[in-house]
Order: sequence, then C-alpha cells, then structure tokens
Amino acid sequence: MKSPATAYDSAGAPAPRAYGLPMTEGVGVPHPDADDVTVELIHEVVVEFYQRARLDDLLGPVFDQYVQDWDFHLGRMTDFWAAALLRSGRYSGRPVERHRGIEELSGAHFRRWVELFETTTRDLCTPRQADAFIIRARRMREGMTKVLRLDD
Repeated sequence: MKSPATAYDSAGAPAPRAYGLPMTEGVGVPHPDADDVTVELIHEVVVEFYQRARLDDLLGPVFDQYVQDWDFHLGRMTDFWAAALLRSGRYSGRPVERHRGIEELSGAHFRRWVELFETTTRDLCTPRQADAFIIRARRMREGMTKVLRLDD
C-alpha cells in the first residue's frame, strides 16, 4: 500500500527526495535490481572498500581523522547498504548531517569515493550486483554534493 505522504513518479515508484536520494519503502523487500545481493556480500564489499579507502591518498586522511571505531563504522555502513539495497530497515541515521561537519570535504572526495567504490564492487560482485551498488552510490554522490553545496 502506498503511503499518502509519499510522492510518486509517473511509473508509480517513490519519487526522489529533493536532494536526489530515493525514499526507502517496502521494508524487507529488496529492490528488484538487488534481489541477488545478500547482507554477507554487502559486508564483504563494505570491508574491502574501506580497506582500500584507508590507503587512498585523498580519502584515507579524512577517514583517519573522523573514524575512531572501525568495527562500529563497518557495521553501520553494512546496515546502511543493506537498507539502501535490501530495504532491511537496519539503518537510521542522518548521513548528510554527519558529512556536513567535515570541513575539508569537496566534490573531489565524493568523485574519488564513487570511483573507488565502483572498482571495489566490480572486483567483488557480478555485473548485475555491482550495478545495483553503483547506481545508488552515484545517486548518493549527486545528492550529497548538491545538498552540501560542494563543487562537483
């Protein structure tokens, strides 16, 4: 059943939020393009991505400065991606506000984040699974850079 408070596009799908991120509906029902993605795969992608990001010349210093508890962060990001792909309902948070407090963030950071994330998913996933991750990562980058008013 559609929520009366939610806007829908012409195809009947939830309309994107003003800053470009789709709303999560249908908790527990994976998005059709992610029906073969598992929480275990998500966790594997998250762990590998952050291993790579921590070694990255641009991203590494930011993560080193702002992430103190890596086990907590990896769990939180697994929950985030499980919510984004599988509609798990496992994540509730305010990612825009968390990133707003990072003064040195620029569009270049988000571009590099997507590049590295794409490479990671292509290395670990089937093409279909990788595409499901990448579509959302690109939307997140677009939404975050827009709402945070970063050069893109």
